Amino acid sequence: MNLTQPASHRIPFAPLRCFESFARLGNLAAAALELGISPSAVSHQLTALEDHLGVALTIRRGRALVLSADGRNYFEAVSPAFATLQNATAQMKQRELAQPMIVSALPLIATAWLLPRLKAFLARNPDIEIQLQYARYRNYASDAADLSLRFGRGEWIGYDSELLLDGGVVPVCNPAIVRQYGPFAEPRDLLRAPLVHDGLSDGWLRWFAAQGVYPSIPLKGMICEDGLLAGSAASSGMGVALLRPLLIEPQLRAGELVVVSDHKQTDERNYYLCVRNDTEPAPEVRRLKAWLKAPIQGRK
Repeated sequence: MNLTQPASHRIPFAPLRCFESFARLGNLAAAALELGISPSAVSHQLTALEDHLGVALTIRRGRALVLSADGRNYFEAVSPAFATLQNATAQMKQRELAQPMIVSALPLIATAWLLPRLKAFLARNPDIEIQLQYARYRNYASDAADLSLRFGRGEWIGYDSELLLDGGVVPVCNPAIVRQYGPFAEPRDLLRAPLVHDGLSDGWLRWFAAQGVYPSIPLKGMICEDGLLAGSAASSGMGVALLRPLLIEPQLRAGELVVVSDHKQTDERNYYLCVRNDTEPAPEVRRLKAWLKAPIQGRK
């Protein structure tokens, strides 16, 4: 795989540095003094940048060289990047560049379960910085988080996994769906209602099969990419979805969702708390792991 960029796409750092200095200080002499080069060298670098961009960044006003309108716009766009580089460099020199703990999770468990617990954890551990991102569930092998909340069977290369939450699902929907299509006295009654699918329709097919119901026609309904979207669709009254009760507790308490069947379906996949095993976990990783495990002991 060739990672080399075409010459036309490469950032001309030396000319760009001269431009930032000139634009910030306002004249060639001041920029030259800051950069330790001659004013003519600064001028040549500005010309090189203009040739690269195909835009006139400066104009002459009498004997003075000033920014054009395009030059002012370009300076406003690039100056934050220079500020970021300067701050990072200063922090590195002072050995103050903190490395945040990287935590990844699937969207639904991140928003419904993890974030409230992280808020309390950070309140008690203000010295810890966390970078939260979505778990790359389509390719877990590319997810290099220090701690990860994953859904599956608990076996991922490079991670030690502990069971966190039950992955079983039950049918839930907005009460309006019950009023319109219910009652749902038997599992097969749910075939009257619109269904919401988390991914493909095989989840519903497995649920119906476990209840001895085998639909004679393909199941239709809204197909959502993940459980977060499926839960939102169900709350909005778009149909019945298969969701995990522990992850929709607020909606159940508020009456936005109701469980319409106690028949739980599981395919041996659950939520796991995963920690990298290629290195010794940092103290902050161990602290967060213990914190996340404590509230759910006995609830699996």
